Amino acid sequence: MNKAFHLLRAVAIVGLSLPATAHAQVVTQYFPTLGSGAGELSEEPAQVKATRSYQPLGYHSGPLTVHLDGDERVGYTSNADLIQHGRKSSVINTQGHIGAVQLLDHNDQIHADVSVSDQRYPTRSLQNRTTWTANIGGTKHFGRDELGVAFTHLSLVQMPTESGALLILGPVPYTLDDGRISYLLTTHGRLSFLPEFSIQHYQFGKPQLQGASAFQDQSYRDRVVINENLTARYQMMENSHLLLLLQGTQIDYQAGNLELPARSSNGFSIMGGYSWNEAGPFQFRALIGYQRRIFSSSLYGSLSSPIAEASIKWEPTRLTTISATVSHGIEDAAFEGVVGYTNTSARLSVTHAYSRNIVFEVHAGLRKAHYPSSSPELLSSPIGQLANNQSSYGGGGGVHVYLNRHLSLELNYDFVSQSAFMGPLFPIHIVMAGVHFAL
Repeated sequence: MNKAFHLLRAVAIVGLSLPATAHAQVVTQYFPTLGSGAGELSEEPAQVKATRSYQPLGYHSGPLTVHLDGDERVGYTSNADLIQHGRKSSVINTQGHIGAVQLLDHNDQIHADVSVSDQRYPTRSLQNRTTWTANIGGTKHFGRDELGVAFTHLSLVQMPTESGALLILGPVPYTLDDGRISYLLTTHGRLSFLPEFSIQHYQFGKPQLQGASAFQDQSYRDRVVINENLTARYQMMENSHLLLLLQGTQIDYQAGNLELPARSSNGFSIMGGYSWNEAGPFQFRALIGYQRRIFSSSLYGSLSSPIAEASIKWEPTRLTTISATVSHGIEDAAFEGVVGYTNTSARLSVTHAYSRNIVFEVHAGLRKAHYPSSSPELLSSPIGQLANNQSSYGGGGGVHVYLNRHLSLELNYDFVSQSAFMGPLFPIHIVMAGVHFAL
């Protein structure tokens, strides 16, 4: 029981504490990797095990476990606007999270969690924002088969240094509702199949822009994304599989902008790979393949690209974990002249439990987005764009000191050199110190 909750709690804390070098598509961290079932709990980090005597116990009532935790942080950023020549500011960040896991018979479970983050900039109130996320999911076994269901609501903001974002002074609020269902169908042999269906609805709000702007209303970015996945798994060892994934994608934009047709499209992906998750210090998962997107309007043409997703985790000792992730694929842009772009990101992190109550972490990341030229029909128009790139790189580190099961201290530093769309690289330094409370 206690282990099951830590699986959930670890994911929630990571979601709240993303560094400045976060991936371009921030929402991807909230959803399972390609070819994974819906409604499943994540894996317990080795450092949670190493600091077990300092981990909060939460509230228990039979098979139900509830945890409540939060942070209060203060710090400094050299660029609160995340644009070139942006203003510096002090930062006050308050975070809270509540999560629950109910264990059922036959390894079935249901879980739910809610996370809230309020960020204040005393000398740059334009950038103040409150974001929150909520998730509910579960799994049900039918013999060896498994049904998974999950629903997630995200209320977030987009900043100008994220790939595909507009160069706007101020956060752009948006919501994302995601529902998904999967069913793991096993056979009497080594082969199993995992069909999955998911639907996402993006809805963008109005940024706080000064004066009249064509981008004050960003409803042209509202869209529904439907994915149908089929993953075939061939078992090589107990927890290792060859993978083949087929995915169909339909993207339906609710409206066009500037009297242009909506950027709705149909697409598909095919990927192959391998997943190694045997007991031991080393696990990895890699998928690579081809992705194509065909737009409904001939004005936008089509877009194709290799697609890849890989992750590696190595625990050279019981106290140290080294992990790396790499991804590449097609994303949606906020610009009418760039209907889609390819994004590549990579991240490396090292976590070490120095003692039973002190954990160190260092990380580094990079990202590169390539925006192709607008179609010939759009290139001669006022919104036409030439091919260009947007990139960032950075790193940082932190220390977490557990005073007891309910109170801990943390100190973090991040550096990132990044750019907004068609702009030069500029540096950002962030230092944060805080107190973590847990039930």
